[in-house]
Amino acid sequence: MSSQPPTATAGFIAGGRIRRPLPRERPHLTRCTKLLCSWFLSLLLVAGVLLFVVYLVVRPHRPRFHVAAFTAAGVQSGGGPVALSGQLTIHNPNHDLAFFFGRVYMSVQYRGDGEVVVDGKDLTGGPLYEPPRGTSAVGFEGVAVPAGAATDMMARDAAAAAAGGGGVAFTVKVRSRIRY
Repeated sequence: MSSQPPTATAGFIAGGRIRRPLPRERPHLTRCTKLLCSWFLSLLLVAGVLLFVVYLVVRPHRPRFHVAAFTAAGVQSGGGPVALSGQLTIHNPNHDLAFFFGRVYMSVQYRGDGEVVVDGKDLTGGPLYEPPRGTSAVGFEGVAVPAGAATDMMARDAAAAAAGGGGVAFTVKVRSRIRY
């Protein structure tokens, strides 16, 4: 008699149990799995591209503020009262989104990094609505600058600018709460 272990025709005995070998290849399952994964990934890619395009079309752009006109009357009077007048334009570049501004406040600095001559002047007196692709003008007139060292420096610089053809530098800052 031979000393070979007993074998079963459908499997082998290991540890008292019969185990069947797994088939090496199941082509129909592999093909189906690959097909499902490729469909899912393609769908995910198309959805991602569509969401990106929608984001690029609808994303809100910031409103643009421009100083259309600005005058400082009384600068050359030599330290007397100075009155600022001018006009700001607010442009909404969005095609579909409107802006709701709270009160619009203006601050004016002399020489850019210098002294604040007007701080927190309310320009609108209330909320402001800006429709899509619209531009509105906000004017201010007779904003008084208190007399002091800044008005003296303005008068000196204005006299030098008039003699040399230069200008007097102001920085206008606009502040508001914006909802869209």
